[in-house]
Amino acid sequence: MIDTPDITTAIFVMATGFAVSWAGLEIVRWTGWREPAMSRISGSPVKIGAELALAAMIGPRLLLANGFRNWRSGVVSLPLFAVLTAVAAGWSMCSGVLVLQMAFASGFFRA
Repeated sequence: MIDTPDITTAIFVMATGFAVSWAGLEIVRWTGWREPAMSRISGSPVKIGAELALAAMIGPRLLLANGFRNWRSGVVSLPLFAVLTAVAAGWSMCSGVLVLQMAFASGFFRA
């Protein structure tokens, strides 16, 4: 049975994922990073792996921002934008779980 603490925890985890995604994007933009494009990805396997890992971590924010921009310009329909929003929410939950597990494992939260 799903009750209020479960729903509250899920919302907290999703918000954590979105916050980390947003903060991560702003930090890497300050350092000069630009959004990935398949035509621009080149270099060593380490650089390509780092680029893909970074895009995976900040993906929910990129998906929402690009989906909203395309919806406003008429490229994406409203039902497709709703699907993109649901995917971004699920993706942020996965990211939020990883971040919170790292925080708990680091000893940041003491019981």
